[in-house]
Amino acid sequence: MKKPPNSDKSVPYYPCEPIHSIAALEMALGIPERWLRRIASAANQSYRLAAEEIKKDGSKRQTFDAYPRLKYAQRRIKDRILSRVEYPDYLNGSLKGRSPRKNAEAHVGAKITIGEDIANFFPTISSTLVKAMWRGLFGFSEEVANLLTLLTVKDDGVPQGAVTSSYLANLVFWAREPQLYKQFRRRGYRYTRYVDDISVSCKRRITDSEKSEIISSVYAMLRSAGVQPKRQKHEVHTAGTRIVTTKLVHNVRVSLPKEMRRGIRASVFQLEARAAFGEHDKALHKELLTVSSRVGLLNSFHPSEGAQLKVRLKRLRKMIEDAAQGLQRTQEVGRHAVGISNSEPAPWD
Repeated sequence: MKKPPNSDKSVPYYPCEPIHSIAALEMALGIPERWLRRIASAANQSYRLAAEEIKKDGSKRQTFDAYPRLKYAQRRIKDRILSRVEYPDYLNGSLKGRSPRKNAEAHVGAKITIGEDIANFFPTISSTLVKAMWRGLFGFSEEVANLLTLLTVKDDGVPQGAVTSSYLANLVFWAREPQLYKQFRRRGYRYTRYVDDISVSCKRRITDSEKSEIISSVYAMLRSAGVQPKRQKHEVHTAGTRIVTTKLVHNVRVSLPKEMRRGIRASVFQLEARAAFGEHDKALHKELLTVSSRVGLLNSFHPSEGAQLKVRLKRLRKMIEDAAQGLQRTQEVGRHAVGISNSEPAPWD
């Protein structure tokens, strides 16, 4: 029997029937039960460290990549279960049609914006919390919830970088976040979350006691899930100053910060200078691709400024291509002069 449609759009909603047995999970994922159990039993050791970054505060951010069998199972979980959830509009991280821009747009015109960050978010989403989500939000049986938890956690936390992890991060506050959102909406506040970045804004000026109430309410929700705020990243922006959410300015409209725009323009100038000094190797070409992506981002927010830089990059790209073709012709002439066929490597190659 098909479940009724969700009448409360502020609550994450799974529109499919709950999975009550491993046999039903086998059918849902298209993976034999014996393989699911075997993959789950070795899941904790089935990751490699993909990257490690030292953050500004000195802490580490580790991202992981699952080995093929586990990754295959996680993709099935994502595609056939997690992607089917109807996510509330206030969640904007790593979901189709959502973005930092959409997150910031919700707060355009605010008189004040309060920003809170969650400390060490992914590793502190415990297996107990994940299992409670499979049981409570999805309505799956104990056995199914246990197996899905084994397949999606590592060392009693959610591994950042795994294909299921961003979805679990979006759903981690499923039991408390809708109530917080409704509470704020009744008071005239706007609430959004971009993964571990929480923003609350208001189009009117608010009192200090209201600010304290907002912060206390957010912290209470975090504590209910066993995670902690990153207090050094607590931010309050008010009208008359630059108001920023998810690193985007949104006083009147959403735009890139001036320092980011300057940095993009500088990166184009640096590429032009390197090419002018005769550098036309693969490293420069690779850097050109990176800078082109950044210019594309700038163009999406500031079209006139982006268009000018795109013209300069087009000219630079042609210069690099012409130089590469000229080098190739020179090498061919050299080969011909010393009697080397094109199939043989020249001594200078």
